[in-house]
This record gives sequence, C-alpha cells and structure tokens, in this order.
Amino acid sequence: MIRYPLTATPHTSLFIGGYARSMGESDGDTAADEKGMLIPGSAIKGALRESAVRLVNGAGRGQEMLEKLFGAERKEGMIRVGPLRAGHGPEPTSRFHVSLERATRQAAPGRLFQNRVTASGLDLAFHGELTVARALHRDEQGLLASALSITDQIGGGRGRGLGLVTLLLGEPEEQPEDVAGDWTLEEERGTLVLELAAAEPLQLGIVKDLSNVATSKGFLDGSAVRGAVAATLANLDLPEELETVVVGERPAVFGNGYPGHSSAVPAPFTLRVPKAGGYPAIDDAARLCAHAVGGRRFCRVHDRRAASGSFAHSACGWTRVTVERRMITRTARNLVDGRAADGKLFSLEVVEPTLEPGPFADHGELRFYVPVHGTKDQLRAVERAASAGLAVGGARSRGFGRLRLVDVDDQPLFEPIAERHRRWNERLAGLGLERPERTGVLLAVGPLAVSQDRLIKSLEAAGLTLCHGISRRRAHGGWNRHVSLPRGVSSHFLPGSTWIVESRDGSSAEGALAHIEQRGIGPGRPDGWGRLIACHPIHVDCCEED
Repeated sequence: MIRYPLTATPHTSLFIGGYARSMGESDGDTAADEKGMLIPGSAIKGALRESAVRLVNGAGRGQEMLEKLFGAERKEGMIRVGPLRAGHGPEPTSRFHVSLERATRQAAPGRLFQNRVTASGLDLAFHGELTVARALHRDEQGLLASALSITDQIGGGRGRGLGLVTLLLGEPEEQPEDVAGDWTLEEERGTLVLELAAAEPLQLGIVKDLSNVATSKGFLDGSAVRGAVAATLANLDLPEELETVVVGERPAVFGNGYPGHSSAVPAPFTLRVPKAGGYPAIDDAARLCAHAVGGRRFCRVHDRRAASGSFAHSACGWTRVTVERRMITRTARNLVDGRAADGKLFSLEVVEPTLEPGPFADHGELRFYVPVHGTKDQLRAVERAASAGLAVGGARSRGFGRLRLVDVDDQPLFEPIAERHRRWNERLAGLGLERPERTGVLLAVGPLAVSQDRLIKSLEAAGLTLCHGISRRRAHGGWNRHVSLPRGVSSHFLPGSTWIVESRDGSSAEGALAHIEQRGIGPGRPDGWGRLIACHPIHVDCCEED
C-alpha cells in the first residue's frame, strides 16, 4: 500500500451535502462530524473519476487503465481516497439561495432556502491521503496526474459559484517499518488480540433493503478482518505470508471484534436489563440451569427485557458498549461517464469513529478487539498486515472503513476453564443444585451455521446433553457473482445464543466443555463462526441476589 498526501485548497465556499447532521438552522449543512469540517473521500474520488473519464474519452484509449484505477461494475479499483480534514478552520457560514423554475429558468416565488457552507476568502485547506494498492506505472501516473490537474470543482452548487478547489498530490510517504511484537508463544498455537482503532466511519453491512438503505452492524465480523488482512498481505507482495495465514489445513482463526474492551462479548440472550433503562444487568443462566437440571422453581422478573448489543467488563461491572451511528445519503455514479446518476440516491448507516461518553471512552475513539488464533508464524504475519493498516466494510474506496493498529495483547482472554467452571459450580450450589459440576453453560460469540439436530449431535459426541437454551436464528443467503446465481438460503444461530448442558454420564463436564470451546461447532471456523465460550464470567458476575 502506497500513501500519497492529498491537499484540497478551496477558492470559494464548499457545500457537500448528505453527510453532516442537520443543525436545525438550515436546509442543508456541508460535510462535518464531531471533529469538524471535512471533505468526504467519495466527493474527491468521484470528481477525479469524472475528469479521468473525460480524458479517456477525448484520447480514445485508456479504458482498461481507467477501470484498474477507479474500478468497474464488478471490480474494485486500486485508488482509495480517505476523508480530508481542515483541522481548526473557521466555522461554517450560512448562504441563502433562491430556487429556480426549470421550465422558465426564472426565480421561483417563495422558494428561498438556506445552506451552511464553508467560509470563503480565508486561509483554509483540507488535508488527507490517497492510497493505491501498488506502485503505479508511468501511464497510470500520467492519467492520475492529468485528472488531478483538471479537477477544479467538487460538491454541490457549482452553478452558483461554489466548490472551486485546487487538488495537490504530494510525494509518496515511506512505508512504516514492520512492528516486531515482543510476545512469545510457548505452545504450537496461541491467541493474540488486535486492538484496532477506527480512523474513519465504518459501514459494516453492505446489503441494501427494499428502501435502498444499507444498515450497519456494531461489531467487526471475523470474515471482514480476515479478508482485510489477506488484501493487505497481497498489496505488500507477501505471498508466502498470505498463504500461511489463509491457506492450508489449519489457517489462522479470526474471531468477531467487539468494541470497548478486550473482554467485550455479544450480550447473552439470558442477560436482562430493566425496561426503564439503566443497570444492573441480570443474567438468568444459573437459574435456568437449576430449573432445567434440578427442577428448582424459576420465576422471571417481569420488569426486565432482553439485553442487546455488546457488553464489556469495567469498573462499574459488565456494561453495555454503545456505538454511535448516523445515516449518510450518497449519490451513485454512472460507470460509463463517471457522473452522478440521476435519481440514484442511496443511504448508508455508518458507525462513527468515536464512542459515546462512558467507561470505555477514555481514549475518545472507537476501538475493536479482534482475537486471532494460530501458529507463531501466522500471528506474526497478521500483526505485520495490521500494522500496515486495514480497510473493512462497504464503500472502502469512498473514505470509509480504515482501521489503525493500536496494540497487540497476548494475555489470555479469560480465566482457565477450570476456574470458570469452579465459579459456575459455586453459584449453582448456592441455588441448592446437587452435584453442579456435571453442568455447564455455552455462549456463542460467533454465528453457528448448524441445525438444531446437528448441534445436539455435536454436543452428544463430546459427552454432553442439551438441557435448555435461549437462541435465535437468522436466514442467510447471498449472490455468487462468478456464476451469476443466488446462493442457497440457510439459517444460523446468532451470537449471544446460550445453551445449558449436562454431562451424559453424570461426571464433571469440565473436560467436555474445554473440548467444545477449543474445537467449536460447525463450519466457517477461520471466519469466526462456530466459536463458543464455556462458563463465561458474565453468567456468574451478573447474578441476582438469592
């Protein structure tokens, strides 16, 4: 990955709509977020593509090179433009406009509107970076430089004198040196936790619904991180490391990355919070186990509801990690001429790169914690790729999805299974259950692509019997673009599904629980599917007083 510093110097006011929240004082606001004014990467890249298309059409050649740089219908381009920020610039100013009648081209009576635009006539510049997947050839450099030189307008209001800019591309920055970890692995395979900070908004869901809106998840899929690592290793021209990580009988396993803290997990479906809001959260797993195995009476409190989202351990106990989301409206581009497609608006729900105030917002930025399991060589290759930067989610070339490696943690995620099982037994003994060591609880921290029958058989093969469970399933399908056919529709258990199990022979379930936790259940293990945690601390720490 090669990074070029990019500077946009406006000569007039800028108005880039569909990105900022409305301030309630105008009909539209130019692009901005909590950190101040910005120019979205999509505005720059769209203008560059439009200029490049004019050059290619005028020359009568270069269409293949254009597609390589900017992408095509089913091919991602090499160029990626991140958001350009102004730093501590002047506050936006208001500008009034009169709507025009398209038929008569005269001012429409009573059609006055107000937009907030950047201030003009001041020393204002926006700085960001343009990245390419590999070093550009001479002809590719010439096309990009020519497109930059003739791109002089971005955003809306061009007919009203807005959006005049000068784009300047600097010399490529030196690649950062590989970060050599100071961790050691005593066993053949081990686990690292990548602490990744969101440097830009994230669009973690690319499937639009019938209203042409793409919603976003609040966590990183293991498959998304695995794909980003593979793409970075390929861009760094490291085929051996790429093969080590993603190919072979035992590839590296990427778990889902949840925000807030390395202890973060999806809320178990047994976890309940007050309906009126607030805390504490109460987990019903122990009482459900006493009811299902020992026949103890279980009375559920009616003023509580199922918890949702991600929970992590803090000084206040197990607390929900809240990510901030907002909707962004963008314009689709016509791939033929690079211009905005008429009437082709779509909305993206994005996750902001900052956390709401709370116990996990000390550093002020959104961070995800991704566990990676593999050999020493695999983990070093993953760390090298993460240190070079990762891009995940949808609209990556439009300035979304860049992640920055903050730290690598080699400490165990949880206590040993023996200690967790002991605490679970003590809790059940307090509820009056005899021989609680024969029981256990399993929490899905990733989707499980198995049927109910296959789940039961997998547990029985490990020596366990399913006694109770609170789970949910979701249908999944997709589109196979290689053969232009839809994939078969199936369903999977959602993360947070919880199952109460008991050993089949009445002995201690500790060994079987450890086996299930290590091996997982179902396919898709390298992408974070099928991962379960036995006797998770949240089931014991969030217990209601007896």
